[in-house]
Amino acid sequence: MAVYHADALVIRSKQFGESDRVLTLFSRELGKLQAVAKGVRKPKSRQRAGAQLFTYGDFLIHRGKSLDTVSQCSPKESFPHLWNDLDRSFAATGIAELLDISTIPEQPNTELFTLTLTCFFLLEQFDPSLVLSTYSLRLMEVLGYRPLLGECAECGVSVKGDRMFFSLEAGGTLCGNCQENYSGRWIRAGSIAFMRQLIRADITKLDRMRWGAWMQQEILETLRVYLEHKFERPLKSWRMGSLTQDSLERSFDGKEGKENE
Repeated sequence: MAVYHADALVIRSKQFGESDRVLTLFSRELGKLQAVAKGVRKPKSRQRAGAQLFTYGDFLIHRGKSLDTVSQCSPKESFPHLWNDLDRSFAATGIAELLDISTIPEQPNTELFTLTLTCFFLLEQFDPSLVLSTYSLRLMEVLGYRPLLGECAECGVSVKGDRMFFSLEAGGTLCGNCQENYSGRWIRAGSIAFMRQLIRADITKLDRMRWGAWMQQEILETLRVYLEHKFERPLKSWRMGSLTQDSLERSFDGKEGKENE
């Protein structure tokens, strides 16, 4: 078909030529798409609002030989709260970046679309780091990449203790019998339990969940390092601000974690 509609979110926008932008869209029906929005960098462009990052809208797209072109965009939601608060902006950028690197073009995933759209709305009222962590775990659940938490990723037995050994290579926590063959680091059992709660909890009631600064940092760093290992790509937005920590990443490189039990 020459022209098609896409109910979509803008998850990436980059300059193209003098006045155009190439948009990466994640649509409800068609999955991830790319299309050129022509002239949107001009101040008087009618499509300027629809080309902004995080915009949710109805896009009319003309299919081209090499790259599709946005013919029209009717924005439904621009999420101003994502631009008015730095922490919320970082979290939304982290969500968009993760969605981009974890999906391939034109593979529809309605569940993932709904999760992303919901989290953009939730960022207005909930702790941005909490929303980002929840999104990451649930995205991995949907795509089949979620690490095992509280169960041994090697033999399946329940892992006990105040701290649990977490291995990127194994894909989760390991029991005492299985951890000898893997590198990794120790993570507090409370952080493991909290991540399990984030997967099961009602996503609209995240404000009822509480975590301390140490747990927040440990969970965010663990998720970042795990995601970068899984998708073999750096998460640039996750390394900004308070997420710029490399101590955890270094501890996964060898057996240092076992010495710090």
